[in-house]
Amino acid sequence: MKKCLIFSVVLSLTVLMLAACSSSGGSGDKASGADNGETNGKSDVKIPEGATEVVMWNLFGGGDAEYMQEIIDEFNESQSDVYINNVMQDYDEYYTKLLTSVAAGKGPDLAISHTSVLPELISQGLVQELDSLGSEVGVNWDEFNSNILEATVYDEKHYAVPIDTHAQILYLNNKLVGDAGLLDENGNPKIEETPEGFVNFLTTLKDELPDDKYPLAFSTAGVDSYRLWWSYYTQLGGEHILSEEDMENPEYILDVDKAIEAANYLRGFYYDSEVVPLNLEDFYTEFQSKNAAAISTGVWATGTWETTEDLDFSAMPVPNVFDQKGTWGDSHTFVIPYYQNADPEVQKAAIQFMDFATDKGAIWAKAGHIPAKTKVIESEEYEELPYRSEYAQVANYVNFADHTIYGRGVQDIMVRNLDLVWTGEVTAEQAFKTIEKEIKDLID
Repeated sequence: MKKCLIFSVVLSLTVLMLAACSSSGGSGDKASGADNGETNGKSDVKIPEGATEVVMWNLFGGGDAEYMQEIIDEFNESQSDVYINNVMQDYDEYYTKLLTSVAAGKGPDLAISHTSVLPELISQGLVQELDSLGSEVGVNWDEFNSNILEATVYDEKHYAVPIDTHAQILYLNNKLVGDAGLLDENGNPKIEETPEGFVNFLTTLKDELPDDKYPLAFSTAGVDSYRLWWSYYTQLGGEHILSEEDMENPEYILDVDKAIEAANYLRGFYYDSEVVPLNLEDFYTEFQSKNAAAISTGVWATGTWETTEDLDFSAMPVPNVFDQKGTWGDSHTFVIPYYQNADPEVQKAAIQFMDFATDKGAIWAKAGHIPAKTKVIESEEYEELPYRSEYAQVANYVNFADHTIYGRGVQDIMVRNLDLVWTGEVTAEQAFKTIEKEIKDLID
């Protein structure tokens, strides 16, 4: 019943979307529409004579877009048999457009998907399993970090080629941390990895730094605080919110005691130790302006900080203050949309590019992301990039969202209710009672 409802929504949206989608980039319907440069179809480029065109949709912006295009250009210039036609899509509309266009047979040949969205695509039959195609092209799955790869495998089948993991980490302003006497003789932060030890580190920053400097720049609401909560929840041994045995019909299995403990620990930053100021207008700007000694956010911020003039910073994993290693993370992956009359040569060309692109992970790592292939992490090219090796280890224990079709809905519920804990409007116990009811209503 739930799957039918999802398909009904998709098909309804398809009717609306296709009115504006006059051209197609999908191998399921190559001949339809003119090459007019619209973002939902082919971009206005000249395909080399005799080359197999692969239309790729991506959701990247900023530095991510730049580095992915660099990889694509290098691939296109390396041979003449395949041409990747890269089409940028608007991030906010990306998944709606991808779902509806592929369902109608008018999507791309190759697309980007977050690992957290894969279950939706797989459940609706919108992506191709890659084992047989991978074997033909020579993809070696053993080259990928097993933790990252496992998040893309369903029913023992590979449905995506992971490009990276992008995890929640911690950045430090070395000058401010040093001014507080919290760097050792090797320039490493003096952080005892216990619940009390990390709080003591932050309170020392608070006590030793001027009043106009913040110990930790952080958000009072939104996805960043949810991601740090998830990091602590998994460090406490919490593994899931929903069961994974049946991704369309999961059960609510949140470990409530661990969830509350993680929430209260993070809430203490705001109200007990008061090391995080409430309602910072822009916590990124505070760190970039050298007003904060630390910030916790995703690895994608590395590129921003290293281009900031005179910002002496270091990067490290979120301190593992509880019993287990854990942090929030997601991945960008390549997927091949499923079409009933797909051209196998186009599909093989697409996976050929996927394998090439993941070999070029050192280029992608310039954006801050951790490459998915182990050999890239171990390469001299990667080692020469500053900062990245300081947090690459988190790829081995990053904790991904549950493998269910409700990932985005669950996150919305969690963020909205946990925000009320961080703003002091409800207790953690009250929040998780509401969360349980709302999630059960979602999945029933």
